[in-house]
Amino acid sequence: MFRAKFILVLLWQLLLVAPVAMAQEQLHLDGEEPEQDCGLTLSGKVLDHDTREPLIGATIYIEELQRGTLSDEYGNYHFHHLCRGSYTLKVSYVGYEPLTSGFRMVSSTVRNLSLHADAQQLKAVEITGSRLQEQAQATETLQGRELAETRGLSLGESLKKLTGVSSVQTGPTVSKPVIHGLFGNRVVIMNNGVRHESQQWGNEHAPEIDPLNAQQMRVIKGAAGVRYGSDAIGGIVLVEPNALPDSAGIRGEIALIGSTNNRMGTVAGMAEGKLRQLPLSWRLHTSVKKAGSAQAPRYTLNNTGFEEQNLAATLGYKRQRFGAELYYSYFHTKLGFLSSAHIGNLTDLENAIGRERPEETGSFTYTIARPYQDVTHHLLKAKAFYQTGEVGELQFTYGLQQNVRQEYDRHRNTGDRPQLDLDLQTHTTELVWEHKPIANLSGSIGVSTIWQNNSYANGTRPLLPYFINTTIGAFASEKWRKDNLQLEAGIRYDNKSLDIKRWNRTEGVLRPSYTFHNFSGSFGALYDLGYHFTLSANVGYASRAPHAYELFANGLHNSAASFERGNPELVSEDAVNTMATLNYHSNLRLNGELSLYYNTINNYIYLQILPDYALGIGGAFLQAEYRQADARFWGADLNFDYALTNRLTLNNKTSLVYAKNRETDSYLPFITPGRTDNTLRYSFENGTASRLSDSYLALGGLYVGRQGRSDAQSDPVLAAPDAYFLLHAEAGTQLQFGKQQVELGIVGSNLLNTSYRDYQNRLRYFADEMGRMIMFRIKVPL
Repeated sequence: MFRAKFILVLLWQLLLVAPVAMAQEQLHLDGEEPEQDCGLTLSGKVLDHDTREPLIGATIYIEELQRGTLSDEYGNYHFHHLCRGSYTLKVSYVGYEPLTSGFRMVSSTVRNLSLHADAQQLKAVEITGSRLQEQAQATETLQGRELAETRGLSLGESLKKLTGVSSVQTGPTVSKPVIHGLFGNRVVIMNNGVRHESQQWGNEHAPEIDPLNAQQMRVIKGAAGVRYGSDAIGGIVLVEPNALPDSAGIRGEIALIGSTNNRMGTVAGMAEGKLRQLPLSWRLHTSVKKAGSAQAPRYTLNNTGFEEQNLAATLGYKRQRFGAELYYSYFHTKLGFLSSAHIGNLTDLENAIGRERPEETGSFTYTIARPYQDVTHHLLKAKAFYQTGEVGELQFTYGLQQNVRQEYDRHRNTGDRPQLDLDLQTHTTELVWEHKPIANLSGSIGVSTIWQNNSYANGTRPLLPYFINTTIGAFASEKWRKDNLQLEAGIRYDNKSLDIKRWNRTEGVLRPSYTFHNFSGSFGALYDLGYHFTLSANVGYASRAPHAYELFANGLHNSAASFERGNPELVSEDAVNTMATLNYHSNLRLNGELSLYYNTINNYIYLQILPDYALGIGGAFLQAEYRQADARFWGADLNFDYALTNRLTLNNKTSLVYAKNRETDSYLPFITPGRTDNTLRYSFENGTASRLSDSYLALGGLYVGRQGRSDAQSDPVLAAPDAYFLLHAEAGTQLQFGKQQVELGIVGSNLLNTSYRDYQNRLRYFADEMGRMIMFRIKVPL
């Protein structure tokens, strides 16, 4: 059914685009010459105007083509296969004034660009649409305007803007990223250069990261990131704050965000600066959020409010050959869970599953009652680098994290004492040497360690046992580039020791130990085919050891509203991922890319919902257990922008994911349904006398198909919900009051107030998703 609807949607897109494309094929763009010669090259260096030193990592952006690149380690940049015509070049670099320069291409040109130092730190140049990728791995970045449009959303919800990324949810308050159908321990999240470690085994445990502190978010898809761990079978999420300022002065910003559905309010502030006499920079960032009960179209989702407080501080010291950075972040949240999913007896549970309207809805309130969870996460990071002469750079990073998770049952009269109280402490180190280019070869080699200790408070539920995890890894990666061809290769080895301490009634205290030897590697190639096309391919192998929870879970998982059991016989997952991407770029009208992937995972570990229910002191709940089978995943990502006019653009993002149990030829649970999102965006012209600039208006629709690849075996309790369509809109502008700039934005989701249930929401058994929501944003740079 979805396949038929999906084909109709694509046909509608082709019918919309084709007539315009055919008409424009006959007409040249205003002021443009015929595109007869598209084999031109623009290249040059980006330099400091005063010192003439090269600027590494400067952003160079051709506005008309929506194409950007970065200067390399020598300050060089290049654009291939440009057509004859007039272009606008925008250049930016942190701590320098932006440069905008118009030029006309009639032949291949070398153009050096000089930037002047600026007392105010430069904001990143916005790059929208598809761009020529700089690596063989399939990578997407959320930054600039697209990132600003997600402000106020969680990390998992923000990343859904990227093609191939969805989320697994638990009610309206918890969202975790899913990459090509894989999530949880298979997706590694790097927060400011430190591997994020928390109780991420839980689908209802959202990453304890404040996205308001991020300047960009990058997703590397598939098993291709050997630097970040062999367990990154699904991919890597890189959450990166802005670089510390390197010019003297103090600056900051204040942001206010509010939404209508759950009456959420968010206040965020940032201040940063650099001392004039010392190479010392600093930044402070904080945010506070509060929301009440979310509203489905026809009723209140009772007890779904949340509170969140965040604080981050950074201090950096930087000389030419040596530098150091100290970073601390604090994250705290208290969030309620849908009370209608926590039921006292088996009969009421059977009646509640699949009911159109929950028996208990209540009314709006900011009060968070049982059941709820209270989570605190601390991160301390120390990083240093040293230039090892003319041969490279040595980097060392140490991270200390503490994650305290407390969960409170609904049907327990125990005062303020939680029923689940976990304390996870993690120490991570990484030592990396990056060598400078040797001819056409550049790369790095390094070692990393993880030491973890998990404990639970006496008298609380031992859902996860005591354990100590010790992991030591070593990796190397190299990149070779010449002319239009780039090759990449990497290899990694991890040794993981897992020491468990658990208790059962018959045998008393047990101390099982496990040792895992995990290898990973990748090889990729990128080739510029010419005529606007670039082809890249990557093959990656990764091996993931089972988590202690997957091995020994045993008991009620309160926030998931289910009784879960592990399997101590689990072995490591072994995955081979193959991906190919065709990129079409530098065209004045059409830019986009198509990715195809095929992923085989031997010993794939998954959580299977069981047909029988569990009854205990805490009430009646669903049951689930961890199983293992050989599986395969395959699918496609399509992303393109088509300029219907100079100001009106159509954007499409489509993702298809398929998965199967290779042993039984049956379906797997919780696999992402197919989805396509289409948006029309109109950018208004900036008037010379107007106070408004960068104004835009967008209207779009998201279609998510029914997960037809499910049955009574993969989903024994409730069949997959129906497909749904959601209408969304966005608008934004920059308002100038003298020298003061104010950024305004408004986003509307589910504008038709559609009642629907999402297949990847763990609480779809009990209630609908959120209804219409309007979110307002104001940001004031100081």
